[in-house]
Amino acid sequence: MEESDENLVILLDVDPQRGYTVLVDQYLGFVYKVAHSKLFGICSKEDIEEFVSDIFYEFYCNRNKINLEKGSVKALLAVFTKRRAINLFHKKTKGDKDISLYDDNLQNLLIDKENVEDQILGSEARMQLIEAVKGLGYPDCEILIRKHYLGQTMREISVDLDLKRKTVEKRYERALKKLRKVIGGRENE
Repeated sequence: MEESDENLVILLDVDPQRGYTVLVDQYLGFVYKVAHSKLFGICSKEDIEEFVSDIFYEFYCNRNKINLEKGSVKALLAVFTKRRAINLFHKKTKGDKDISLYDDNLQNLLIDKENVEDQILGSEARMQLIEAVKGLGYPDCEILIRKHYLGQTMREISVDLDLKRKTVEKRYERALKKLRKVIGGRENE
């Protein structure tokens, strides 16, 4: 039987071992799916499994910082996993002289796959975009990541973030406007 978020947080506090077991049982598949989607082709299956174990352990170690007002346990795990996966992705690909490994995972973002100069410029633009998205703060950053990086629908995002669908749609539109301003401002400087 699935524990509610409130009960799970209480269980993590009152009986940490049992709470950890319930946390892993309840969210292992979800966390693995998120990690696999970000790290496939970069890490081996064993590395991804170890990464997932580390996610649960680190989340467990920070259990006293869980704030359900910021989102559900599932949403917090998703953000936590994505951020750690992105960091690991960049760490694994940073020193790689062969840019194709990075770009094969992001083919849909490339305009001209044959031009190496365009690939490098595209990579730098993506890094600027990532920084701009992070600068939006919660929940706007989370909405954009879920929409464009995880491919979730507005309905799924509204459920995961416990916000009304119209609120998510409005925040999404405003976040895109802010991003256009920030990115446009950087290009014009």
